[in-house]
Amino acid sequence: MNPESSAEILRILDLMRTLIRILGLSNREIERRAGFSPSYLSRLFGNYLELKYEHVLEISRALGITPREFFELAYPDSGETPTESMKRVRQVLQNMQPSRPVEPPKPVPGLSAEEVERRIQEALRQVFQDLGRTGSTG
Repeated sequence: MNPESSAEILRILDLMRTLIRILGLSNREIERRAGFSPSYLSRLFGNYLELKYEHVLEISRALGITPREFFELAYPDSGETPTESMKRVRQVLQNMQPSRPVEPPKPVPGLSAEEVERRIQEALRQVFQDLGRTGSTG
């Protein structure tokens, strides 16, 4: 494993340990809430186990915080200049924003919730198909 990856894993593990202490919880309680075997966290924190992404998500939820909140704590806004890739992603996302406000659809009398859901899914499927066609030609 490269040193940068090791440093990031240590960052996540340190944050987990810190949050467990701040919230006054025990490793055993987090293991119970997350459905892990006893001593899982001790083995993880002792570098006897490899950290898995899905376990980060489960541990954050066991802590009573959302995964997004967990990663906001792990990576607060640093004010760093974004990478070129991130600039490109932001530009694409910005270009996807509608140029005018989208009006909410008017209710159609007599449609069931299932029919509304079906129509929404079909519209989304069409949007993604259209995006796939324009993305592959550009």
